[in-house]
Amino acid sequence: MVNCKNCGAPLTLEDAVCPHCGTPNPEAKEHLEKLAKLDRDFRKTKTEVAEEVRKSKSGYGVLVILVMVLLANLFMIPLHAATYDIAEKIVASKMGSAMIRETMDELLEEGEYIEMAVFNDKYQLSYQEYGDYNRIAFLAEYYNRLISNVTDYLYGKDPYNDPLVSACQNIKDFVSEYEYSGRYIDDRKMTKYIEDLNGEFEAYIRTYLKLTDEDIAEINDMSNSELLLRISERMAYEEEE
Repeated sequence: MVNCKNCGAPLTLEDAVCPHCGTPNPEAKEHLEKLAKLDRDFRKTKTEVAEEVRKSKSGYGVLVILVMVLLANLFMIPLHAATYDIAEKIVASKMGSAMIRETMDELLEEGEYIEMAVFNDKYQLSYQEYGDYNRIAFLAEYYNRLISNVTDYLYGKDPYNDPLVSACQNIKDFVSEYEYSGRYIDDRKMTKYIEDLNGEFEAYIRTYLKLTDEDIAEINDMSNSELLLRISERMAYEEEE
């Protein structure tokens, strides 16, 4: 989560320009460039897979699936989700474990937790093989949803629902997953990434939801409705000040 350098409004990595003043968001440009690179790698690997399958008579059925996926991308033809999932898994297996881990390590080292979660979800990486990466991806996904919830609340993007209700659920999910991960991750580097992500998460809810350190320490002891009340009270108090 970043703020507009001109007006200070919160921006997500999907906002190429500030929706309020139109100032370009350099963080979004960098984010989109990284996703574009991942997509180029994905397409390159699909081409390599198709070529290898073409050489193998036993792989004819897989080749048909890949061709269908490529045609769907070219002509925007709706394709059953299962077919695309199969192709994604084929590409992930072709990339190899070392390449996948190298890519995710690079994203984590740069603090690009949400991008890492996108990569993890795109290639549907197995929990058995990439357990620690999956845990971080879960945390990053909850954090990303929270950012969307708060953005919707602050700028009234969803007038029919209260985004703070969803925000409370994502906060609870994040805290629960963070504590669970702390009990099962022994790798020091992975632990550091999780601690960094948790620090970013806590800084965010202090800044935008006005929760105090005491509030944060009590999150697990509160129900969603109690947390919603606490946030409402803190934000109302801030406005009065």
